[in-house]
Amino acid sequence: MESEASLLKKKIAELEKALDRKITEMSAIQHIGKSLSSELNTERLLLLIMDEVTRLMHAERSTFYIVDNERGELWSKIAQKAEIREIRLKIGVGIAGHVAKTGEVINIEDAYNDPRFDPTTDKKTGYRTRSILCMPIFEPKQDGKNKPEIIGVLQILNKIDGVFEAADEELLSSLASQIAIAIINARLYTALEKRVAELNLMFDIESEIHKAYDLNELLEIFIDKIKETLHVEAAQISLLDEQQGKIVKRVARNLNVDALNKTDVSIDDGIPGEVRRSKEIYVNNNGPGDALIESGFEKTAGITVRHHLAAPLVAGDQVIGILEFFNKAEENEFFREDDVRLIRSLSSQISRSIEAFRLRDEKMKADRLASIGNMMSTIVHDLRTPMNNIYGFVDLLKEEEDPEVRQEYGDIIIEQIKTLNNMTRDILDFAKGKTTILPVKYPVDKLINNFSKVFGEDIRKRGYDFEAVCNAQANIYVDPEKITRVFMNIMKNALEAMDKGGKFSIVANQLNGDIEFLLSDTGSGIPPEIKDKLFESFVTSGKEGGTGLGLAIVKKLVEEHKGRIEVDSQPGKGTTFKLYFKKL
Repeated sequence: MESEASLLKKKIAELEKALDRKITEMSAIQHIGKSLSSELNTERLLLLIMDEVTRLMHAERSTFYIVDNERGELWSKIAQKAEIREIRLKIGVGIAGHVAKTGEVINIEDAYNDPRFDPTTDKKTGYRTRSILCMPIFEPKQDGKNKPEIIGVLQILNKIDGVFEAADEELLSSLASQIAIAIINARLYTALEKRVAELNLMFDIESEIHKAYDLNELLEIFIDKIKETLHVEAAQISLLDEQQGKIVKRVARNLNVDALNKTDVSIDDGIPGEVRRSKEIYVNNNGPGDALIESGFEKTAGITVRHHLAAPLVAGDQVIGILEFFNKAEENEFFREDDVRLIRSLSSQISRSIEAFRLRDEKMKADRLASIGNMMSTIVHDLRTPMNNIYGFVDLLKEEEDPEVRQEYGDIIIEQIKTLNNMTRDILDFAKGKTTILPVKYPVDKLINNFSKVFGEDIRKRGYDFEAVCNAQANIYVDPEKITRVFMNIMKNALEAMDKGGKFSIVANQLNGDIEFLLSDTGSGIPPEIKDKLFESFVTSGKEGGTGLGLAIVKKLVEEHKGRIEVDSQPGKGTTFKLYFKKL
C-alpha cells in the first residue's frame, strides 16, 4: 500500500503534467490568435487555421469549411495532404454537412461505424479516416440577434495518440471564437476590397464617358470595364428599337457578333422579352437548358451558357437596351447577390450615359443643320449685294441715253456678274481649303475708286454716310477681285453694326514699305466675348442671319496675299479693320 507521501507525490506530478499541458495549450492559443489576426485573405486564412489546429490538436490533418448559404454548400479551398485542391459539400451531407445544418459538435472514435460518414474522399485519395472531431464555428454574438449564424465548420481527423476526448473538445471550443472573429474580419476586408473595386469601376466609367468619340466607342468602354470587374467569360450590350422591334446595335466580348447580328430575333421573345416586360434583372445559375434562351443562341454565339445575368437599360419608362454577362470565370463560382446589386447600380449609370450620348448626337446634328442654314443665309446675303448692284445699274441703263455712260454701266454690270461667279467659287474654295488668288500689279487708288464707284451710291441710298480717301500713290501685288471681296465683307458687317445715319469709310495710307487700308464704322463695336475668335468660321455677334463666315473668308484672303489684318474696336464708338500689304 502506497504511503501518503507517495500518493501526494504522484498527485503533484499529475497536476504538474496537466499544468504543463495547459501552459502549452495557452501558448498555442496565443500563437494562433496572433497569427489569425494578421491574415485577412480568406484562402490563406483557411490554410493557416488548418495548420495551427492540426498541430495543436495532435492530429494528422484538418479541414476548415466555409459555409456558403447562397449556394447551400460548404467549401474548403485546400485540403491538407490530399490530391484534391478544393472540396465542396452540400449542407446536410456528410459529417461536416450535418454539423453545418444542426450546429452540433460531433466526436466519432471510428468513422466507418457512423452512418453519417461519407468515405468518398478517402476512396479518391487513399487516405483512411479513423477518428473525427467536427465543430461548428458561429459568428460572433450580435446584439438583437437570437440565433447566431454558422459561418464555418472545423473538422479534425485522426488524433495521433488515440481518440479525441472531452478535453480536446474544450480546447477546440476555446479556439472557435478567435477563428470566428478572424473569418468575419476576412469577410469584411474582402467586402471592402470588392466595394472599393466597384466604386473605382463606377468612377472609371464616368471618367471614360467624356473620352468616347461616338456611341459605339462608349459601349466598348462599358463592356470592357464591367467584364473585367465581374470576372466573366463573355458579355454583350444590345440596344433596342421599340418601333422596329429588334436589336439595332450590339457590342460583345467573346461572342460571335457577326453571326448574332445575322439572326432575326424579336425583342418580344426569350430573355429580351422577359427583361423588357419585367424591367428586372434576370439571373440563371442552373447551367444550360434555360427555356428563355433563344433557340440556337449557344451555337450561334459560340458559347455554352452555365451562368447568365441580364439587366435592362431603362431610360424614362422605356427599355432602351439589355446588358448581358455569361459564365463566371472562376471555377465553381456563379452570379451572387453582390453581382446583382452592382449591375443594378451600373445599369442605371449606363442607361443615363447612353441617353445623354444620344441626346448629344441629336443636338450636334441639329447644330450642324443650323450651321448649314446660317451659312446659306450668309451666302445668300453676300450674293444679294452684287445682285442689288446689277439691278440698280440695269435700271439706270434703261433710262440713260449717253452711249459712254451706258457703256460704263454695262461694264459695271459685267464686273458684278463676275463678282457673283467669283463669290460662289470663293465659298467652295474656302470650304475645300483651296487657294485661288491670281495676283497682279495693281494701283491702290484704282482699288479705292472702283470700290467707291460700285458700292458708294448704294451705301448712301441705304441711309448711311460714305467716305473714300486714297493717300497712297503706289502699286501692290494683289488679286483685285479678291481684295474688293474683302472690302465688301467688312463693309457688310459695318452696315449691320450701325443705325441709319452712321458712317462707313475706307482710307488708304502709305506707311514705309506697306500700304495700310483703314475700313471704319461708327457702330456699336465688337462684343468682348467674340473679339478673340472674330475670324473663326460661324462666329457671330448675334445679328439675325449672320454666322461670321464673311470675316473668316476675309482673314483667309488677306493671309493668301501675304498681308496681315488687325482690329481696333471700342464698344459704343465703332470698329476699324486695318489691312496691310507690301508696297511695290
